[in-house]
Amino acid sequence: MANSFPAKGSMTNMCVSGISIPSERMFQSEVMSLPEREIGSIKGSSSGGRSFRHAGDASSLRASGRMADAIRQADWSRSTLGPMEGWDAGLTGALETILEARFPMFIAWGDELTFFFNDAYEPALLGKRACLGEPIRTIFPEAWSRLGPLIAQAAEGQASYFEDFEVPLVRNARLSSTWWSFSYSPLRAEDGSIGGVLGVVYETTRRLLSDEALRSSEAALRTVTDMTPGLFWRCEADGRLTWINQRLQAYLGLEQPGSAHWDDFVWPEDVATARKAIQDCISTLRPFELQQRLRGADGRYRWFMVRCQQMLDGEGQITGWCGSAIDIDEWRTAAAAVSDSAGALHDFLGAGATLLWVADVQTRWVTPVNTQSGSAWALSPDGEPMRWDQWAETIHGDDRAQFMAVFDRVASGQTAQSKFRRVTGTGPARRFQLTAFPIGDAEGRVRRIGGLVVEIGRDLEPRAYLVDPDPTRTNALSQAFARRGFRVRNFSSPADLEAVSDDLLAGCVIIGVDHDLDAVLKAAVRLQQASHLSWIAIGDFEARLEDVVRLMKLGASDVLSCPAPEAVADAGQAALALARPEPARVAAPESARERIENLSRREREVLDGLVAGGTNKTIAQKLQLSPRTVESHRSHLMDRLGVSSLADLVRLAGEAGVQGGL
Repeated sequence: MANSFPAKGSMTNMCVSGISIPSERMFQSEVMSLPEREIGSIKGSSSGGRSFRHAGDASSLRASGRMADAIRQADWSRSTLGPMEGWDAGLTGALETILEARFPMFIAWGDELTFFFNDAYEPALLGKRACLGEPIRTIFPEAWSRLGPLIAQAAEGQASYFEDFEVPLVRNARLSSTWWSFSYSPLRAEDGSIGGVLGVVYETTRRLLSDEALRSSEAALRTVTDMTPGLFWRCEADGRLTWINQRLQAYLGLEQPGSAHWDDFVWPEDVATARKAIQDCISTLRPFELQQRLRGADGRYRWFMVRCQQMLDGEGQITGWCGSAIDIDEWRTAAAAVSDSAGALHDFLGAGATLLWVADVQTRWVTPVNTQSGSAWALSPDGEPMRWDQWAETIHGDDRAQFMAVFDRVASGQTAQSKFRRVTGTGPARRFQLTAFPIGDAEGRVRRIGGLVVEIGRDLEPRAYLVDPDPTRTNALSQAFARRGFRVRNFSSPADLEAVSDDLLAGCVIIGVDHDLDAVLKAAVRLQQASHLSWIAIGDFEARLEDVVRLMKLGASDVLSCPAPEAVADAGQAALALARPEPARVAAPESARERIENLSRREREVLDGLVAGGTNKTIAQKLQLSPRTVESHRSHLMDRLGVSSLADLVRLAGEAGVQGGL
């Protein structure tokens, strides 16, 4: 079979020369089952199929050891080989050789392939019954389909050699896969015929499994380093790169390290600084850490925090280096920008929209550095710390998860940036950029993280929140609002909107009511309490005037029947002006009732018709007036009541207890 490992020297030569084997030469192994297959008896070319009993006086074996003693003490008269004094001289000579050897060997002799083995071979028979003098195929029935043909081949005069050959073995009543390197050779009888087979074996199971575990471990390590945002590499003592992870390959533009050296990519001025750090590292045998500029594939240099650890051989000599680097270019750029002068730094630290902070990785407590800015960030103005998750509660709900994740990323050794919003309740959301970086101790472990937060502007984009399960209509509305500069967010149901309504920025909600009016009415009650959100209902209301009235009473800024997308966007722009961060103050019920009581009879009739869901045309028919006259009364009564929209008019009438109807 194909070999995956380097070839070893001839095991037969090792046996003959008597090379000693370490005490761990044989190991317990796991195996798999294979079927049994018999082979025929061995017949020497001149033996005529008879048993080999040439004169050899085996009773005088001079070899020492447990198996030598066992052979001498056994009663061989009932075996196919007969008494020892009649054994073939070829067998006795071979036994003298293997019994003195310290390398695992066996002999299979005669028609029955009678089994002999030395002391070193015993571990291979772990858990098996007495094997000495038994036919070899009865000892290894589970492996005979694998080994039988090879033994038969040696019995026919053709030697074989295999490395890391898989053999199923039963040991202690358990079938397992094992691997062996071995040589099977023909053994000559005294008359020159082939009398048996010599096996020289060595188990390689532990090495093979260890090599496989090492390969798996290395593959897992490569996968982890390729997934990590950092740059990792290994180099020789002189700095020649021998391995780099995928991210470093991409940054440097190298598929393979080749003959490249680390210093080939370092800013020339940083090389001298690094040499001093390396010398200190060599003298103290401790890792070093420094900041370097590395050239990327685009020819530009970026700042990195570089950490290196030396690799030592058994004599304590440096054989190479393992290194990692994290990108700190944004942090260096920001630090350089604020340190141009002491005055600029002072102004920066004192700016209310700028915060410098440090945090403990273990406790996650955050402490402001420039305490004068702490109160603006919900941190204690006297510099007392606050937990990171408590601080995150002041961040806009949509950005909170990303803000929380920054801490863990930086604690793992990365530099991270994040943009987020903070809503104060007094105006548009304010937008900020957070830059955070790890702070290592003398041993390179990240104990603290630091960072700065800078305001980058207020969020003035108008927002539209579309609640409609109809994808076709939602897509058309999204495009119409986007053309007017809105940032659009879609919700599949009113319940989804309700769940996050408190965290949404001020904007206009457009709800489709064709599918589930009850769910819309429930959401409308919730939206009444969210003064920062105005809302519009759209649907087919041609024959559902009572639904229009219900929606208007619940606070809809407008109710549009089968509108075009552009018309909805226009209405949304108008409704957006009604969204405000503080709840609107509405007239008390008594004041509303008093104003309605001051209306003229005709104005009150028009009001009743509007509250009942009537249009100018239907009210005119009921009152036997012209639509233009009804429009005039409507305009006049709205001025007298101090409302600017039909929605406010219906809401005010509801507060005054007007039921409507003509």
